[in-house]
Amino acid sequence: MVIEPLDFRQYREYEMAAGRTFGYDIDGLTCYYAHSYALTQSCSDNDEDFYEVIAYGETVHAWRLRDDRWLIHGVIQTDIDSPPGRGFFTFAASHPA
Repeated sequence: MVIEPLDFRQYREYEMAAGRTFGYDIDGLTCYYAHSYALTQSCSDNDEDFYEVIAYGETVHAWRLRDDRWLIHGVIQTDIDSPPGRGFFTFAASHPA
């Protein structure tokens, strides 16, 4: 029940782990959207060796349905000590910004 994208445009952020993808149908209208990003912070177990961990992360995929609603799937990670959050689905009138 989703409109199939025929063309894609990808955008990447060079200063952080982030990206955005748009998919377009035969008429050039947006029918697919995705973004992901991760905010990191430095951690240390012994105050000598530091490493980066994800402090907050988000991944979203959205598809335009034939009735012009958007089906959105997202996964959010909010804590450095927890595994990625469970995914959720929702409907919207437009794709996420």
